[in-house]
Amino acid sequence: MNARTINWDSPASGLSGMFDSRRPVKTAPRAGCIITARYHGTNVRMKVIDRDGDKRSVAKVIGVDDQSVQHDLQAGDTVIVPDKKRTVVRYS
Repeated sequence: MNARTINWDSPASGLSGMFDSRRPVKTAPRAGCIITARYHGTNVRMKVIDRDGDKRSVAKVIGVDDQSVQHDLQAGDTVIVPDKKRTVVRYS
């Protein structure tokens, strides 16, 4: 599988308190979970397709909130997301 390594923003710069009703960030996502991370100040939603060890997910980008970063990262890209860089786990 050819997954890109991305320089994700710190989760503290984004969504931390917005999703209190969602599963905690501590929960390790599994295949099928939707996760969110920050990239160049915008939210990126991804669907986990596999786990790469204990601390990283391999995920497919399903949405980028700010179109100005879509030349860099767009729907359909497969990326590596370290657990410490994601903000929430949903739909697990």
